[in-house]
Amino acid sequence: MNDDRFLYERISRRLLEQIGAGSFAVGQKLPSVRRMSGLFQVSVNTVMQSYRHLEAEGYLEIRPQSGVYVRSADIHGIPEPDGSRYPLLPVELSLSEEVLHYMELHADPQMMRLGIALPGPEVQPVDRVMQTIRDVTRHHALEAWDYMHPNGHPLITHHLARRSLNYEVPITPDDIIVTGGAMEGLSLALRCVSKPGDAVAVESPTYYGALLLLETHQRRVVEIPTHPRHGISLSALEQVFAKGEVSACMVATNAQNPLGFTMSLERKRALVVLSEKYGIPLIENDVWGDTVYEEGAVPAKAFDRAGLVIYCNSFSKSLMPGLRIGWAAAGRFQKRFRELRQLSTITATSMGQIVMGRLLESGFYTQHLRELRLHLREQVNETAAEIVRHFPAGTRLTRPTGGCVLWLRLPGQVDSVALFRRAAAEGIHVFPGGVFSLDGKHADYLRINAGSPVTARLRRALAWLGETATEMAASPSCYCRDKPE
Repeated sequence: MNDDRFLYERISRRLLEQIGAGSFAVGQKLPSVRRMSGLFQVSVNTVMQSYRHLEAEGYLEIRPQSGVYVRSADIHGIPEPDGSRYPLLPVELSLSEEVLHYMELHADPQMMRLGIALPGPEVQPVDRVMQTIRDVTRHHALEAWDYMHPNGHPLITHHLARRSLNYEVPITPDDIIVTGGAMEGLSLALRCVSKPGDAVAVESPTYYGALLLLETHQRRVVEIPTHPRHGISLSALEQVFAKGEVSACMVATNAQNPLGFTMSLERKRALVVLSEKYGIPLIENDVWGDTVYEEGAVPAKAFDRAGLVIYCNSFSKSLMPGLRIGWAAAGRFQKRFRELRQLSTITATSMGQIVMGRLLESGFYTQHLRELRLHLREQVNETAAEIVRHFPAGTRLTRPTGGCVLWLRLPGQVDSVALFRRAAAEGIHVFPGGVFSLDGKHADYLRINAGSPVTARLRRALAWLGETATEMAASPSCYCRDKPE
């Protein structure tokens, strides 16, 4: 059996190399199964196994009575996963040291910052925010100096509640608790609905920060296959819910990081229905929700009639990471969430809350979001065009619906950690894909931040990355994973 597996993987690898090199173009028909059988001196079944494997990965399309064809390079064309190829079993985590190592380079201002997912200050209203901070310091000094109410500043809670008027189940000001960023909200939510040793379902791939959080809190993980356009596999998730093996599910339904998808209203509603059917709480990370390019996107929380969705968001990605102001609406877990909040940091920073409250009250934040979405969409498209221009043939990338990250799969099974190291030595910070899931499932992926305008320096960095990835793909014995012996 191991020999058969080696043979079909060898054929798959060879085909990917040829597709990546441009020997087989998109839409071109591949040699017949019988011809491939003769070329590689293997059985017809082994060739079919290789073709089916590459079809499941999204590289090929098998057309009955016609043949096998190379698919589009758009990763969105991959069929939706059903979980049959995933073990769907709880797994313990050990990512913290690795992730922190990859994050450290962002602190170096000399680096070309393509690693951490964040809109650049060039597209943020830095002057207006700083001016508001100065005004608050002059006119609300004592209020900014003192503790704030544990639930949050009334201006924030009231204006955030008004944004939910179009939800099927609107949020009230009393439902909202202001937090020190989204990560504190996610941490408190996790403690509300699970305990150490419990398993939590997550998307695969998912934000590495969520995996770090689960590791820190000693939770196990069940990875659920996730489609780059449609989101988490609801059928696979139901399998896990039905077994009763998880205490909660942590998801992002809008502009998910790293895939960039926004789930349809129907799928968001269906996700909440699943949660209600099995009584499994959802922890919704909507930190990129305000950046969805098409206005009007709502979270899964909009359909939460049973109060099982703990909604977490912040202004870190949409305005200013240094404010550290987030918020949560915890549904039926509100009392426990508030207790844990007060026992941790009591309340979020008073200065940040007053500043954010004034920006919300004036209508400035709403106006800013319209401009930010336009900037991010333009930057993502321009960065993607540079990647297509410079990266090796066969590179696959997402087209996000919001936010500013591009998720790339490198051809020839190039190890993205090796590319990360070479890029770091060149002064370029990127993020390897392996830490967005477990067991090396995404070790040949790369996440690139497109949060800043495309400058000449950025073009040079992307050109260098593309040329280096091409070189690495052409030298599989040195830079690629899963090498044949």
